[in-house]
Amino acid sequence: MLSENLQRILNLIREAAGEDVVILDIRKINPAIAEYFVIATGYTSDHLLDMAERLVSAFGGRVEGGELSSWVLVDMGDVVAHLFLPDARAFYSLEELYGDADVVFSEKEEMV
Repeated sequence: MLSENLQRILNLIREAAGEDVVILDIRKINPAIAEYFVIATGYTSDHLLDMAERLVSAFGGRVEGGELSSWVLVDMGDVVAHLFLPDARAFYSLEELYGDADVVFSEKEEMV
């Protein structure tokens, strides 16, 4: 079961048409970075920035990445959202890089 904040983040991303959402608990790997990573896919740089702006409006934080970015990061403190274009998500493969993290939520698993 997701915490209230993680559920709100998931809902905001879904409302903005973000796809393939994965939430990783990274506390046991590197708690200095954040507690959770939220990873999602968008389909244009503007789409990524729209999702980022929605998250910042709701939770505060800061955005890294601009209008031509293929990866936009939203640092909300304990939660960091990584919003990718499909090719960048495949290239950086955060789910594999943080493969030891606990998967708290995966949209792919939810659909099975």
